[in-house]
Formats: sequence, C-alpha cells, structure tokens
Amino acid sequence: MASRRYNLWAEFRFKVTKSDLESRPVYLSREDRIQAHFLICFVALVIVRILERCLGGSYSVSKIIESLCSVSCSRLEENWYVFDYADEITEAIRERLGIDLSRRYLRLGEIRKILGATKKG
Repeated sequence: MASRRYNLWAEFRFKVTKSDLESRPVYLSREDRIQAHFLICFVALVIVRILERCLGGSYSVSKIIESLCSVSCSRLEENWYVFDYADEITEAIRERLGIDLSRRYLRLGEIRKILGATKKG
C-alpha cells in the first residue's frame, strides 16, 4: 500500500513539474544544463508545496503558481516602483507569511528591506 501511495505521489510531482512549472520541453543540449534545469524545477516544486501547506491547503499548486506568476513590479521613475497586481492568494500570503505582494508604491530601499526580512525569517 505504501508503495502505491509513493507511486501516486511521484506521478503527481511529475505532472506538476511538467505542466505547471513548464519543465518540458527542454531546449538544452549540455547534460549539466539539463540537470540544472530539472533541479531548478524540483526546487520550485518543493517551495510551492511548502507554500501550499503554509496556506492551509486552501489553494492548489496550480493556482498558487498562476497567482505568483501574475505578480509584477513596474519602475515608475528612478527610485519608485509600483506592484500592480494583487489577488486572494497574494493577500493570503501577506497575512500568513508577512510578505506583502499587494498593490502599492515602494522605493527601492523599501523593497530591499522586505527582501532582507524574508531572508532572515
């Protein structure tokens, strides 16, 4: 029974990695670069699964990836940026993890502070 459960989990990971994280097709020819590509995809999968758990399983991996891919930041002028996307998932991330991805204007120094705080946490 445990072996069957493992096989289902492995199939799920492969499906998510292939479709949601767009691990395929691979347009690389060197073996080391192909391995690096898949390593990055699997690390991304681990991170998004941790995020899914942190959000209490309320959102699917696909929805979390879609939401985070939609987050963008535009440069307004030399030192000012605007985060011009927010949704239910980014709000849940803000509430649960204290990472604010909401729409607002920030100076470059403020952005660096936020990134520094997430690295310490």
